[in-house]
Amino acid sequence: MLLALLFTLLTVFVVTQHAVHGRAFDEWMQDDYGQRTLAFYLSGGKDRSFLEMAPELYMPQHGPAYELIVAAAQKLTGEQWQTRSVLGGVTGLLGILAIALCGREVAGPWGAFLAAAGLALYPRYTGSIFNNSKDIPFTVAMTVVLWLVLRTVRRWQQDQRRFELLQDATLGAAIGFAAAIRVNALAWFAVLAVLIAAFWLRRRPAGAAAIRAELSKQVGSLLLIVSTCYLAMSLTWPYVLVRPIAGAMDAVAAMSKYQWNHEILYLGAMVPAPQAPWHYAPVWLVVGSPLPVVLLVLASAGAVWWRRGPSDGRYLVLAAYVAVPLILLIALRPTLYNSLRQFLYLVPGLILIATGVLLAAVRAAAGSGRRVLAATLVGLAIVGQAEVVVAGARIYPYEYAYFSPVVGGYAKAHHSFEGEYWGSCSSEAASWLRRHHADYPVIEPSFQDLVGWNTLIEKELPGLTPVGDNHPTFLISREPRDGYRTIHSVMLAGEQLCQVGVRSDVPAGSAEMAQLP
Repeated sequence: MLLALLFTLLTVFVVTQHAVHGRAFDEWMQDDYGQRTLAFYLSGGKDRSFLEMAPELYMPQHGPAYELIVAAAQKLTGEQWQTRSVLGGVTGLLGILAIALCGREVAGPWGAFLAAAGLALYPRYTGSIFNNSKDIPFTVAMTVVLWLVLRTVRRWQQDQRRFELLQDATLGAAIGFAAAIRVNALAWFAVLAVLIAAFWLRRRPAGAAAIRAELSKQVGSLLLIVSTCYLAMSLTWPYVLVRPIAGAMDAVAAMSKYQWNHEILYLGAMVPAPQAPWHYAPVWLVVGSPLPVVLLVLASAGAVWWRRGPSDGRYLVLAAYVAVPLILLIALRPTLYNSLRQFLYLVPGLILIATGVLLAAVRAAAGSGRRVLAATLVGLAIVGQAEVVVAGARIYPYEYAYFSPVVGGYAKAHHSFEGEYWGSCSSEAASWLRRHHADYPVIEPSFQDLVGWNTLIEKELPGLTPVGDNHPTFLISREPRDGYRTIHSVMLAGEQLCQVGVRSDVPAGSAEMAQLP
């Protein structure tokens, strides 16, 4: 009943709030990529305009599987941006459903509810579902794969071999689809290698014949998983389809050392993104996550250290799911930026670990008669999550910029780390300008958006002409610009995110006069 209530509330949230969260600065090129990919399939492979996008964007090397779904939905509805937002919200709900299924595998019905609630109350996930069409769908796809792997491990532990080929094929196809969103999903094979090694260390069959039989089964399963993975990846990724071998290798090479040569704010200093320090990912997972999740994950590490952790293989899956990609990020040092969004897919694993530890501790305390301790643990978890709700409400609709109280929340931490990185404040600024631009006596009003992209806010400003850098009437920017005066500011935590400016030679309008003392 609690799970049903949670999904009812989340559905209401998607229906009522999909138009509130602003557009992200790179949605225009993702949307364009999706349209070009759809054109490739509708033309029977003749339209290859997706290969003609700006080379510095490396768009063909980015998997388009989710963008293809969005483009198909837009073609059916005949509407662009609202369709995109709603579909993003629905995808976010599917991710919460997927983690609920994982939670049930790990810790039963209460595990399902707590895991779903944990992800629903993770601001950097829920706050991005409407305008992040890369990291959110990838996180959802990776969580679905995680659920399938958890079921596979349960099958191993219980020696259940029914429908084994079908389950292996499904797992391979799920990995392939996830890789067609982000090629990082291929790290699953490293995770599977760890799980297979652990199987042989803990449950090695007795006798040469049994060993040969198990090896044969595992090799056969692996070949089936790899085959269906590559098939699914090829069918949903034209770049791999038209370049079967070179395309996949090129994508891995391009994404591992992505050429995004800009500076990012990290630990109070501007750092070139390709030179982000090794601790970038671990630190962001701490400062960008709710405190209960971090503390419970640390508690699980402590339990393992003292050899008191659960021996169930499904917990090994969760540990490998988080640890293997994190170790790869630390060791390979890829280009990282925009907080933790590029490794957001690790968060469901952390939440599931935290869920398992919390339930194990509460059940152990209650089972030994220490009900006060059990109630205290539950109360502390609720208080910790309440802090998340309050902090998210304070910065709404920019919840994806949430910071832990460990670093002082958004108000203090955004001076040391990237805050509102999506530029979605330009949508709020454009909404204000739509309502007030007619107050200014201008014959042909025009605008330029220096925060995001003009193509994203044309829907907000149907009466204005988007122009390039040729002195437009109105300007949306982060900072004041010479030749313009500020007529409106989008504020967060007492500081300006972005502003609307008007040319200094334009007479004051009624909206501007109303703001004067």
